[in-house]
Amino acid sequence: MISKQILIILICIASTIPTALLNLKANEKYENLDRVVAIVEKSVVTQKELEKEINNIIKKLEIAKKPIPNQDILVKKVLGMLIEKKLIMQYAKLIGIKVEREYLESVVVNIASKNNMTLDEMRIKFKDDGVDFNEFKEGISYELLLNQVKDREITSKLNISDFEIENVLNKIENLAPPEFKISHILLKKSSDYKVGGGKLNELLNKLKTDSFSNVAIKYSQGPMALKGGVLGWKKIEELPEIFSEEITKMNVGDISEPLISENGIHILRLDEAKNSSKKNKIMSEQFHISQILIKVNEINNENDIKKKLENIKNQIIGGLEFSNAASKFSEDPSSSRGGSLGWVDKSVMLPEYKSAVESVELGKVSGPFSTEIGWVLLFVTEKRNEDITDKQNKLSAKVQLLQRKTQIKYKDWLESIKAQVHIEVLLNK
Repeated sequence: MISKQILIILICIASTIPTALLNLKANEKYENLDRVVAIVEKSVVTQKELEKEINNIIKKLEIAKKPIPNQDILVKKVLGMLIEKKLIMQYAKLIGIKVEREYLESVVVNIASKNNMTLDEMRIKFKDDGVDFNEFKEGISYELLLNQVKDREITSKLNISDFEIENVLNKIENLAPPEFKISHILLKKSSDYKVGGGKLNELLNKLKTDSFSNVAIKYSQGPMALKGGVLGWKKIEELPEIFSEEITKMNVGDISEPLISENGIHILRLDEAKNSSKKNKIMSEQFHISQILIKVNEINNENDIKKKLENIKNQIIGGLEFSNAASKFSEDPSSSRGGSLGWVDKSVMLPEYKSAVESVELGKVSGPFSTEIGWVLLFVTEKRNEDITDKQNKLSAKVQLLQRKTQIKYKDWLESIKAQVHIEVLLNK
């Protein structure tokens, strides 16, 4: 059987067909007449195109084991989709949007990778399942083109407020009450542990090198000490206020600062969370980077650029400030800031650039390196792991809102474009 993720892509068009209207037999034949069935401004939809797409839809519905709509409804729906496709392709060309071949290939390779296959293995799989690989790529190319059009004409003009983002996050939290699995260490008042004291600091240092469970078994005076301090799953309202206030600030895997109450000092660890935005702690490896960039063009070939950057590097080693060199020689917009890019997340770096950054020695000018953006000298001063959980949760909520608003506005936008062009359906003429 075809893998689940590819199947989802293959039936993405089919899934838009109403499932309430279902009674066409899959083996129904369509008259094979090659004639124009619709005019869309400067393009046309032919009978053969319509038949081919209908048969593709039927095949996808059969693979997905979904019922097939009534013939008239299916024809009308598919013809409308083909008209929309012709219109979008013409509009994209008009405003200068296209899908680069390299980008398309990288997306297809990524799809294969997510399905644990090489590109060749995915080709074979498609052939075995009777799916035309080139048509699959054409479908992906159109979806990428459509997304670019939506981004430029609709999404880029939308505003999402902080209030809307917080509202989405609150709705996620309220779908079911959040629960937290907590471990606990209690150091009773009668013991010699004091905040800031050497004995407590020693225990806190042990938590950095040993498991929380082992430390709890050895040192905790709480009721669950022999079980590694595990309190189990708790709803927020079931916790003492001193615990609940701290837990809501923590992410999974965090260990709290010492908390003081009437019966002693408490240390908490958030082991797991469910129905909560704190479920996954997202860490980002970041580098503080400054760069000098020179791009390859008709005037500068790679050898000349490399020699120029070697010369600049020698000047910097000889005493020239990197920021001054960047301001003078770099072709990157960051030259106005002395070449500083600030903190850059490794996950957003292109492969060659990322390899260059990872190879440098902190505090030293490195390169020149050939990267996707050109030849660079790099000056990486610091490296850190940053907790970006809250930032990513807010970004996910924002993307969700943008997608929802874009889809709503797209229908009106498409109708406005249709009203400006010549569209004529000739199917029944």
